[in-house]
Amino acid sequence: KRVPGGRTKDAVMNFVSPSVRPRFSKYVGVQEWTNSVFLMFNVVCGNSYGNCFIDKGSSMHVTYYLSEKTRTDAPIIKRLATSGPPSPLTETLSTGTSVHLFCRPAPETAKTNGLDNHDYVYAGRLQFVTKDVERCPIQFVFELI
Repeated sequence: KRVPGGRTKDAVMNFVSPSVRPRFSKYVGVQEWTNSVFLMFNVVCGNSYGNCFIDKGSSMHVTYYLSEKTRTDAPIIKRLATSGPPSPLTETLSTGTSVHLFCRPAPETAKTNGLDNHDYVYAGRLQFVTKDVERCPIQFVFELI
């Protein structure tokens, strides 16, 4: 779902919380709330550590890279690694954190591929698959659920 007026992270935050204006950093692609984490990134073609989608046949995986400044003991690493599927009875998470993905084409990708829109799109909820804390920046792989 396209975020209305969604060219900025501010628009994304207004989309997820229309009645209360949340405080957040516009420079960070991870926005942590008490009950959720929102990941926002640009999709870049041809970058060795660009965030991307991976078609796994019956499922879609997403790579996500934390900031190069993120330490391996940062609390966000544990929090992202506990994201899981919703409970079938309650549609809420049985354990862990609810992680949501918003993405948009990077300006250079949009221009190269003839795309006329740079708005964020809500891609859906994510479930943790794996992480690599040995590389810098730290890489996560999630499955869209």
